[in-house]
Amino acid sequence: MSKPKPQFQPSNVLIVEVPPQFITLCETSGASPQAALRGMAAMLCGLRYDADDRLVPLDGPTA
Repeated sequence: MSKPKPQFQPSNVLIVEVPPQFITLCETSGASPQAALRGMAAMLCGLRYDADDRLVPLDGPTA
């Protein structure tokens, strides 16, 4: 059985210059730079990604 496709569908491309320390932090934590930046952007909007890769409010239920 295949995993359902994530809800996130990129509609715009943004090129961002990040310091090398950010890349090192991502490599150390095992997160991709894209996932780390998506997570930070979601937190700024009061959101987070749940286990099914859906955006939910920060204070919403955990799954």
